[in-house]
Amino acid sequence: MKTLRIAFFTAAALAAALSLGCDENPEDQTFGDPYVVIYSGDYQHERPGASLPDPLVVRVRDILNDSKSGVPVSFATPVPGAVVTPAITVTDDDGLASCSFTLGPGEGTQSVRAAIAGDTATFTIYADAIACPEENPQRLCRWPAAHIFIATTGSALRSSPGSVIIDYDPAARTITKVLETEDMLEGISFSSRGELFVSSLYKIRKVDHTAFTLDAYITHTEPSPLSLDPNPGGVLAGLWESGPMMINCAPSEMSLIVAPHTFSTIQWKTAAVDPVTRDFHVVTKNSPITYTLWRLSWDGRSLAEAQTALATLQVGASEPAGMCIDSTGAVYVVFDGNDNYRRIVKVTAAGAIDYDFFDFYARAGGNAQGAGRWGDIAYLGGRLYLIDRRNDRLVVISRNGVWLDEHKDTAFSRALDETDHYMIAASPAWLCVTEFK
Repeated sequence: MKTLRIAFFTAAALAAALSLGCDENPEDQTFGDPYVVIYSGDYQHERPGASLPDPLVVRVRDILNDSKSGVPVSFATPVPGAVVTPAITVTDDDGLASCSFTLGPGEGTQSVRAAIAGDTATFTIYADAIACPEENPQRLCRWPAAHIFIATTGSALRSSPGSVIIDYDPAARTITKVLETEDMLEGISFSSRGELFVSSLYKIRKVDHTAFTLDAYITHTEPSPLSLDPNPGGVLAGLWESGPMMINCAPSEMSLIVAPHTFSTIQWKTAAVDPVTRDFHVVTKNSPITYTLWRLSWDGRSLAEAQTALATLQVGASEPAGMCIDSTGAVYVVFDGNDNYRRIVKVTAAGAIDYDFFDFYARAGGNAQGAGRWGDIAYLGGRLYLIDRRNDRLVVISRNGVWLDEHKDTAFSRALDETDHYMIAASPAWLCVTEFK
């Protein structure tokens, strides 16, 4: 019967059969049985103990190269301490099945085996050496979880020229002064590991969680402000006028992830890295009322692979003052400008634009004082946090665009002073025994 079937194969089908490797077509496999082949995700590099940025995807097909849906696929790894999720799934309408993989603790080559009845395919993963403690993906709990940290020049807690770092507990509604510095801080962010960093001209420093001091980390020569964001593939991501960058191990491990000045008129306050995909997002200016939101395909460890114009934003006479991204990939850009255009614009991961996500001027009934003056924004647990410099308050807005809360205090912004310079970051929300003292 096999000979009869072969007689009716097309040339394309026969070529597909001949292209199958030994692992994809074992000797006991018959031509009528499905085969499993690697579709994407092979040969990724990561640190031991970290999760891969891209899923491991296989395709199940028959000898005619047609996809087979509903086929059970099991994923397993022989690596001690590594985790595959899920262990068993079924193929979709395109014959695809996937899993996520967290590497085991050892360096070198690791593997994941995808199996169906009668056939297997094996992924190869490379576990690179961890270059410094800050790059270790093991989570730390040195700071209170799910708090909002603010670096600002405009707090009543500041005793002399410079900046202060404050810690806001959303649950208890308490404000704590962490430290004060004579420098003007321009960026603040937690690494994906949970360490707190700040930037100022020519410096990136780590905040000591016990002595509450700023420890030297990296000194650089770029004479422009630098914003910071977590990098799930390393230590930090950064953005300055020459482009987006990755910030890894001290003393000088900083590098652009695209060619210098690939983007013109970068809005340096708009760095946002997707916590799931690791894609880097940035905004550039086209005209006084037009901006482009870019998405850079990035694994957090090497150069960006591609850049996509996710959305062209037609806004009023205003400038982006801050940006963040939630766990669904939706991006929130704060625009602060004339009285008619102070709002948060939401752009979904698919590029759909919601200009009316939140309009501060409309909410204030056209009152310029009530409409406030806005800056950087942070996402935490389904909520957006940002500071109104004009009204000296921290405001909380839901992911659905609903005003939830406000906390008015000159610790957030100095009274009668709208020149405050501040950046905002959310501490990791994971649960563990804190080391904070």
